[in-house]
Amino acid sequence: MSAEGPPTDSGAVGIPVSPAPKRKGGWKSWLPKVLLTLAGLALAYFIFTYMASNFSGFAEGVKAAFSMPLLWTVAAILAAVFAILVYPLTALAAIPHLGYGPAFVDRQGGFAISTTIPFGGGPIAVGTQYAILARYGVQQRLAAAAVAADAIWTYLMTFGAPGVALILLWIFERRSLSGDECGPVSCQTIDIVCMVTGVICLVSMVAIAFVLRSRTNARKVGEFAQGAIGGVFRFVKKTPPNVADSVVGFNDTAAEMVGKRWIPLTVTNVLAQLAPVLVIIAALRGVGAEGITVLEIFAAFSVALVLTTVPLAPGGAGTVDAALIGMLVAFGADYSAAVAADVIWRAFCFLPQMLIGWIAVGVFALQRRMAARRAAHPAG
Repeated sequence: MSAEGPPTDSGAVGIPVSPAPKRKGGWKSWLPKVLLTLAGLALAYFIFTYMASNFSGFAEGVKAAFSMPLLWTVAAILAAVFAILVYPLTALAAIPHLGYGPAFVDRQGGFAISTTIPFGGGPIAVGTQYAILARYGVQQRLAAAAVAADAIWTYLMTFGAPGVALILLWIFERRSLSGDECGPVSCQTIDIVCMVTGVICLVSMVAIAFVLRSRTNARKVGEFAQGAIGGVFRFVKKTPPNVADSVVGFNDTAAEMVGKRWIPLTVTNVLAQLAPVLVIIAALRGVGAEGITVLEIFAAFSVALVLTTVPLAPGGAGTVDAALIGMLVAFGADYSAAVAADVIWRAFCFLPQMLIGWIAVGVFALQRRMAARRAAHPAG
């Protein structure tokens, strides 16, 4: 899809989970948050140090980003508009009768919330999407199936794209990253990351297909996951969510839709995933980076996008940027050109889409409030 990270909370697949009773867990309840905060600070320090050591190149990249030839600037803007406009098509793939306008509000609003709020943005986005779809007359069961399908396809695309990119590089260009140096980490390490994410995607696809095949299969997978997750929650002295019922609920709500709509769901999600790459291609060509191929750009963006699943900052700010710049440099782009491509992608595509999403949420909230007033005072 785009730079939206896949929701990982149990409620993010559209299946209501009964709230767990509150319990005091002592130090184990806040330990994970402390560890994530420390990891975020360490990563921020690494990024700051890395950027500071290349400050001249970074400054040149920012300057180059806003001094591109007019033709390539227009191309980058058109690519960004295309990426924003195709993003809602994933909702139409799940609910064909919804209409583009409601689909636009639904998907862009979900994107804005999930990318802006680092921790817990996924469930909030799901709740908002439910409300938006209900506002436009979509039945609760269909809305749950659509949100569930979107979450699953986003997850698969995010983790599957790096492995696919690595395979395509080897097939069409007979190359991998192994053996070269990719800045602070070896390229062999990046190859391993791509392969691991590819395996995760493949295993997930098999598990999802198994769950969707029957309610019995869903119950088996849910009980297995319940046991694994239960151990983690017991360690932090928290009551685990009812994962088994959630997985069965996913089968109940999404099996029929996925069985009928999996082709348009796949096509639209692939399109939404690839569209932002066009912005980066236009940016690199605009600043004169000719030595990097389209497949290499796709691989760089796919690897960077995996970091959106780590909610350390809104939109993966810093982590995704450092990964994208580092990967582009690893494939042969100049540091300043890689910085320019990242800046243009953020400025022309990501930030406008986030702003549009929040405007969509605001318009929806205003319309709902006006509808509530009209219902309360029909004579007025």
